[in-house]
Amino acid sequence: MGGWRCVWLLLVCLGSALHAAAGYSAEDAKNKAAELEHLRDKIGALQAELQANQQKKTRAERQLQDAEQLINAARRALRKTDLELEDLGAQLAGLKADRQTTSTTLHRQSSELAREARAAYAMGRQQQIKLLLNQEEPAVVGRMLVYFSYLSRARQAKIEAMQNTLQHLEVVQNDIQLKSQSLTALQEEQRQQAAQLEVQRQNREQVLVQLNTQLDNQGGELKRLQTDEKQLQALVRSLQELLSDIPVEASQQKPFKALKGQLRWPARGQLVKRFGSLRGNSGLTWQGVLIEAPEGGQVRAVSKGRVAFADWMRGFGLLLIIDHGDGYMSLYGQNEALYKEVGEWVDSGEVVATLGASGGQTEAGLYFEIRHNGHPVNPLSWCAGTPAAVSG
Repeated sequence: MGGWRCVWLLLVCLGSALHAAAGYSAEDAKNKAAELEHLRDKIGALQAELQANQQKKTRAERQLQDAEQLINAARRALRKTDLELEDLGAQLAGLKADRQTTSTTLHRQSSELAREARAAYAMGRQQQIKLLLNQEEPAVVGRMLVYFSYLSRARQAKIEAMQNTLQHLEVVQNDIQLKSQSLTALQEEQRQQAAQLEVQRQNREQVLVQLNTQLDNQGGELKRLQTDEKQLQALVRSLQELLSDIPVEASQQKPFKALKGQLRWPARGQLVKRFGSLRGNSGLTWQGVLIEAPEGGQVRAVSKGRVAFADWMRGFGLLLIIDHGDGYMSLYGQNEALYKEVGEWVDSGEVVATLGASGGQTEAGLYFEIRHNGHPVNPLSWCAGTPAAVSG
């Protein structure tokens, strides 16, 4: 997904906006240009470090990353199709409701015309001539002829309205047929994508067995955990520095720090690992919490912010990091799929990922952290209630 490249593009756009903003002096523009160049140097160094770390991965770890990236792509494609199906289904339901309304209107118009036809037949077909032969007063005859003229025009208007209704009904019927065909094609595409997703999941399981065997043989689990944690800390610090001068949108109602104790948990599930608890016999502690939940569930942003990172990272799998401003970030790891790109703004409660077990995990769930100025803080102090109580 190219997380670092996306950050680079974000900063380039920021630099262009700074140059174009009204009110900046030439000196300000020069300073901003120098600042941007400095940030570019930092990004270049981070990219080089990231590439070096990629090369340090074992063959099994690289295979795991590739397999989980393929699952990510398959899941994203499936979600896109699901959303299209939902939209198409709503359109089809609307067309069917329109057809029902139109059919009701057509029946009413038909009944009205039938009544008028029967009334006209009962009066006789030569009523206007009879009026002239009855030697009525000219004024009376004139009014009656005008009345008959009105009736004739009204009847003609109803006939035209009925014809228009019939034409509209035909258009609606054709639209329903086309939408139904599109719906069938999308459902077939959905089945194929689901089958492809299952194949990728099976491939991942095979790779995971190889990776676990390799780790057992090498006995390097502790070293691996320490390295993964250090890399995450370095990543968060680097992102914090890069984004510190980019303001959070003014439309955010409250600063993040004012939401302490009020945040909604990002996923529903069972809290199986708590902040600060020991990670087995490694001597390390959990920097966040682990929420055990079925694969495929929704992961939601805990607050409004901008995506700062969206890519695969060893130990954390498909990782999403959201910058909330004022040094606060939320981290969502082990996802099966990421639905947001670097630089995108997300709203509180918006779906940003799908629950999974990426990063070499054996149980599905969400690894969740909150950090302030790079330092992890206890999510239990920030989120209300428990993950098991989350609705939706």
